[in-house]
Amino acid sequence: MGSFASQQYVMDHSREIDGLILSGSGALDGLARVASQAPPGTNILNARFEPARTPLDWLTRDTAVVDAFLNDRLCFPQLQPASFASFLGAATKLADPVGLGAIRADLPIYVFSGSEDPVGLQLEGVKLLLERYRRAGLHDISHDFYPGGRHEMLNEINRAEVLKNLLTWVGGTGGKARGEPQPA
Repeated sequence: MGSFASQQYVMDHSREIDGLILSGSGALDGLARVASQAPPGTNILNARFEPARTPLDWLTRDTAVVDAFLNDRLCFPQLQPASFASFLGAATKLADPVGLGAIRADLPIYVFSGSEDPVGLQLEGVKLLLERYRRAGLHDISHDFYPGGRHEMLNEINRAEVLKNLLTWVGGTGGKARGEPQPA
């Protein structure tokens, strides 16, 4: 949920930050659409991985991480219905071209995602988000997509590669550290 909170924050505060990094993100309106079309009680995030070992297999391919999450009393397997509805309620604002146009055009943005992340709709929602940012006039956008990766890329089986790419971006001058912004 943090990436969506960050998307909302940057719309109002882009001049107060040096860059934006989004992981496990996408277009919230797309996720809301999928949720609204699913039968009640369906675990939309885990559906692609059925039959699944756990209800949280969507998080990562690393079973030890999934098990640790399940055993952590501070973690919860899903949002309560009212919380989920409130979360999805931000979808309209996050898709608003006027609001997106308020983000400063030179803000460096780095987005990374696994190709199997259901939150990013298997990259469909991530690519839509990147396109919306470009249409809003943002031009310093970089991304990395990881084949087979799921939602928690910093806890994935290829976390060393993910962390190396992230630190390379952070260590440079935003997207310029890795060359020209990559097309979606």
